[in-house]
Amino acid sequence: MSEERGKTKAAYPPPPLPRRPERPEEWRWPPPTPLPVTPTEDISRVLKQILDRLDSIEKRLGSIEKLLTEKQPAL
Repeated sequence: MSEERGKTKAAYPPPPLPRRPERPEEWRWPPPTPLPVTPTEDISRVLKQILDRLDSIEKRLGSIEKLLTEKQPAL
């Protein structure tokens, strides 16, 4: 019986490994896009807006956390 198994294994060769497609190096990654030139005042204004939004989100999360801890006792 072991001889029969050896014969069936030899009858089916292992499948070939898939080949990687060959491409030129410049096709792999696009060139980086330069950042637009923006005035410093605009950058400061945008950062201020982001910080204000993050502060409001943090306050809302704090109130949600407070509500959840009041409703469910700590385990």
